[in-house]
Amino acid sequence: MFEVLSRREVILQEAARLFREKGYLAANLRELASRAGIQGGSIYHHFSSKQEILFQVMDDTMSDMITQLTACLEGAETPSQRLRRMMRFHIEYVVAGSDRTYITDDELRNLEPANYREVVAKRDRYQRIIEDILAAGRDREGWCVTDTKLITRAVIKICAGVATWFRTEGELTLDGIAEAYADLVCNGLLPR
Repeated sequence: MFEVLSRREVILQEAARLFREKGYLAANLRELASRAGIQGGSIYHHFSSKQEILFQVMDDTMSDMITQLTACLEGAETPSQRLRRMMRFHIEYVVAGSDRTYITDDELRNLEPANYREVVAKRDRYQRIIEDILAAGRDREGWCVTDTKLITRAVIKICAGVATWFRTEGELTLDGIAEAYADLVCNGLLPR
């Protein structure tokens, strides 16, 4: 069974792809309309500007990541379980939505100040979930975590990096990668 996307969602999906391929500044709305299968001016029935489209891609992505990660962590009792679930979720999410997550990470500099603040606030909320996992691991399981913000950034980057090289037809599975990465991080956090 497949999901039928609204016209607005098709535009956002194609925008993420176009912005990733050409960069936000080089992309134009005429090409975006063509890719979305609509007339050039029809984009303005859905969005007021290219900036609004960029913001919406990023804002939707961060909101979705927060919601899905929160749900994914339900029922995980230990920091180790929570970290493993978080890493598996993040890897699967960035691979499945690589255009959107790439744009959300790479195009922040092109957001207008108010939009930038909104997206960064959501990114910070997402990161705080991971920081809390790391702090709980330090407090409850003795992990060697001196700087939760720094380690959070490292964990996010190693997970996000999978989207640049993973191939579904390759030898590795997403579950296998997530487990190996979680082992690497957890073993690196063990008391000396």
